[in-house]
Amino acid sequence: MFTIMQGCDGERPTCRKCRLHPPRSLDPCTYSHAPVGGTVSTQLEESMERMQNKIYELEHQLELLNGQDPSKVFLEEPYSNQQLQGLPPEPDTWDNLMQFGGIPSPIEEPLELTGALLDLFLHHFFRYPFFFLEPTQFQQTALLPDLLPRSLLVSVALWATHVSENPLAESVYSEEELLARTVHHVARDIAAGDALPQRMLHMIQTEVLLSLYYLDYGRLLEANYHRAGATSLVFISGLHQLGASSQNLVVQGENIPIQMGASLRMEMINAFWSVLLINNYCVAASNTPSSMPYDAPITTPWPTHFPNVAPSSVLFLDEDGVTGNSPLTLLTQASIHLERTMSFTARNSGASLPLPSEFWAIETRLQSFRSRLPPLDIGHPTDQISLVTHAFVNVAILCLHSPYINVYAEARSKCLTTASCVAVRIADARLAKWEIVDPILGPLLAAVADVLIASLTHVPQASADLQVILSAMQTLARRSPLIQRYLTVTQHQYTAAQQSLDLFGPL
Repeated sequence: MFTIMQGCDGERPTCRKCRLHPPRSLDPCTYSHAPVGGTVSTQLEESMERMQNKIYELEHQLELLNGQDPSKVFLEEPYSNQQLQGLPPEPDTWDNLMQFGGIPSPIEEPLELTGALLDLFLHHFFRYPFFFLEPTQFQQTALLPDLLPRSLLVSVALWATHVSENPLAESVYSEEELLARTVHHVARDIAAGDALPQRMLHMIQTEVLLSLYYLDYGRLLEANYHRAGATSLVFISGLHQLGASSQNLVVQGENIPIQMGASLRMEMINAFWSVLLINNYCVAASNTPSSMPYDAPITTPWPTHFPNVAPSSVLFLDEDGVTGNSPLTLLTQASIHLERTMSFTARNSGASLPLPSEFWAIETRLQSFRSRLPPLDIGHPTDQISLVTHAFVNVAILCLHSPYINVYAEARSKCLTTASCVAVRIADARLAKWEIVDPILGPLLAAVADVLIASLTHVPQASADLQVILSAMQTLARRSPLIQRYLTVTQHQYTAAQQSLDLFGPL
């Protein structure tokens, strides 16, 4: 099929030039302009075509003036024989193809991970659920060359620079440069296809760190992309079917025996749940569907990242009760409750009576889970994890009831009671003393604020609780761009609600 060109007589459906010259396909021509009386857009296209033809004619005349025959193609030999002599043959690798010509890309230059950067990273992620590799072993290998994938090393430097109070003093590279390097190398490291368990854990860890980094900056599209990548690696590696005492990996339906020490097994268990957790974080922040196939059989024990706490043997499918004392297990279960509640409300967007039986089943599970959570221990190193755990389940209750506020008499009362519960807990927390801030508090606290803003005209206490939530978000937003993003949106909604009250008064 030919596009109309110089010399075309415009005859339809096939011009004379296309009929008489090869390839003589007799396919209808594709005309860039319409017949007489075309639209303004087609007239513009015709003008552009005439301009392009004029440029072609001028270039043709210029070539004739320079003594070149435009009907001939002239080839040059870019390298002389002298330049090629003495060069050792190189393997036909992707890196060599990408660096054809011998010009190294700056992004390919090795990055030296300094001890200061590593210390910053490990201090930030100590007791943080998204770094699941054994810290001591990782620290021993991270400073030695070629023992870890380059993408993992650069992602560590990226996070260390991100959390450093003086990034320029810690790293010679900016965050933008380190991010570009991490994204560049992670694709190559994954494409290398190394299926060794430890290597796969390294790649999963890199994807989790990248997803969390993008999430913290509010770049939800990239965060979702990398959490989906981490999810794929987890299920390809069979980390969802470790079993209570399995020594095999189930990769694509095949049992692969591996020598698994206690440290490796704990890393693999925690890797699965870290990916599930970052998945649920992304679901809560972006209101997008989960990447986790929950119909897959899950036999991996519950997680723990904390020393001297053994992983629970409770299976994932038995999530109705609270059956472990690991703070990370409770956090993971709470995030699952919110994700599944959001999935239910998305499937039942048209709020009407009678309420479906699934509504009451979810309500029972949420109330039972919340009643059996241990109380918050403000001042304990895990206070933020406990606070986020309580926030997850309370926001799940809000998510379940808020669509039915206007059709279910008790819905508003339950929503206000739950929102007030969150406000009381956040008021007691020592937010200013937190060394790290979990970005998920942005969307969670914003969800609470939404309910309170909608209730300003009905309940006087809603205004006081809202001020507590906004104050907490302002304190936390200094440490997390995602929380700042949700704070800005919430403040706009609050301002709009106040203006509405000033204009129309209470409804």
